[in-house]
Amino acid sequence: MLKTIIYYHRAYRKIAASRGTLAREFLTIALPLSLLMFVAYPVITRWMSLFTQAVLEKYYPPGSIEIIRQPFFLGDVSFVGIPGTNPSLPATVVNLAVSLALTVLLPRVRKGKNAAIYLFYLAAINLASSLFFLFFHSDFPYSATRFSELYVITEISMWIFIPFILGMAIVLFPPAILPKATMIAATLVYSIVIGALRYILFLFIVTKFSVLYMALLYFAFGPLVDFIYIVGIFSFYSNRLAVNLRGSIKAWKWLY
Repeated sequence: MLKTIIYYHRAYRKIAASRGTLAREFLTIALPLSLLMFVAYPVITRWMSLFTQAVLEKYYPPGSIEIIRQPFFLGDVSFVGIPGTNPSLPATVVNLAVSLALTVLLPRVRKGKNAAIYLFYLAAINLASSLFFLFFHSDFPYSATRFSELYVITEISMWIFIPFILGMAIVLFPPAILPKATMIAATLVYSIVIGALRYILFLFIVTKFSVLYMALLYFAFGPLVDFIYIVGIFSFYSNRLAVNLRGSIKAWKWLY
């Protein structure tokens, strides 16, 4: 089948912008949005804590869920104070047995290696937690409230650095500043909404089931894996941009 349109090849091209222009654009996009998060996080965490309290209070005795405020950076950070549930010995043994079995069997899986590797990662985290509660149950240093505080503080850090992470990536793209700033702002909104919903689910699990799952939730599904949706949003944006600019000769500069 013959092509009706042959686009310019991507080789030997670079962005038609100077380093100074790129630096100014980066600061124009990233700095205001990061400063906005610095100023807005007390309000955002207050709203998130109130929303979490409203959703969870029906599952707990009256007065058992409180909102704690304490100084953090430029203002106060709010988070939910809630009682946790320690694992029983039978539950710890069951978690230990299942996690140990998975860590032994998953490396032998030949099909679906990507899923097997991730499941092995989850099992290894839960195995370590189970071993700790089996031998050092009384020495566990974290409560559900401390976990709640750590989660919120980590989320604030993500909100502050998202504009810089995405800004460094998309500043090289040809379009105007406004679409780039809109994409970063949309990512921040998505992060806040997902962070609030995940916060509710995490607190429900560690309080209704067991604090044994704290490490699993935080390291396998928590804010540390937010880069998955950040990369996903960036990939969607860059793909759409590539389609729109594939026939443009003004957006690029030839190296020769």
